[in-house]
Amino acid sequence: MDKQTLEKMATSAFDNLTTARAALFTAAEVTIMEKYLLEEQRAAATTGGVFDGKNAEIREAQAREHLQAQYLKLAHAENTERKARFDFDLASAEVDTVKTLLRIAELK
Repeated sequence: MDKQTLEKMATSAFDNLTTARAALFTAAEVTIMEKYLLEEQRAAATTGGVFDGKNAEIREAQAREHLQAQYLKLAHAENTERKARFDFDLASAEVDTVKTLLRIAELK
């Protein structure tokens, strides 16, 4: 493999890693915010007397039903974060591959 090809591969791999890292950070921040909003809405509903079940299981079911939209947003945010983490892992593997190819090229 020639030097120019390796340089292009390295540049591309590190660009992909930077992009994936930024996407992962953003996805994690969105997940944190969705969890915060869910807990805030849950607390407001609890103090407002929305959940009137006799035991914890019934109150949890009422919370799930009452806050269904927010739970769905949180699930979507968590899925997006998992995908971003997977993409970051792939980009990291790409960088490792390029580093290995560069080491092999140095040995020649």
